[in-house]
Amino acid sequence: MKRIATISKLKPGTADKYIELHKNVWPGVVKAGHDAHMQNYSIYRFGDYLFSYYEYTGDDFDGDMARKAALDVSQEWQKATGEYREIMTGSQRYIELEEIWHENFDV
Repeated sequence: MKRIATISKLKPGTADKYIELHKNVWPGVVKAGHDAHMQNYSIYRFGDYLFSYYEYTGDDFDGDMARKAALDVSQEWQKATGEYREIMTGSQRYIELEEIWHENFDV
C-alpha cells in the first residue's frame, strides 16, 4: 500500500462553496477512485489550506492515476473544484508531501 498526502490552498472566500461541493461528491468521482484502487480518502482544512490523504492499494500507481485522470467525470470534477483552489507551484493546484515517518499502532 502507498500512502499519498497533498496540500493545496483555497482561493480566499471560496471555502463554503468548496465544502458544499464535497458534501455531494458525484457518484462517478467515487467510482473512479475505487476503480483506481484508492481508499480511505480524507480532506482536512486549516483556514484556506487543505490537507488530503488517501491510500493506494493497486500495483500500477502511474497507470491507474492516468486512467482516472483521463475520465470525463474526473476532468469535470477537477474543473469544478479547481475553481476554488489556487495554483500552488508551476501549474499544480496541489503539492504532494513527502512521508517522513509512519507507524502502524495496530500491531
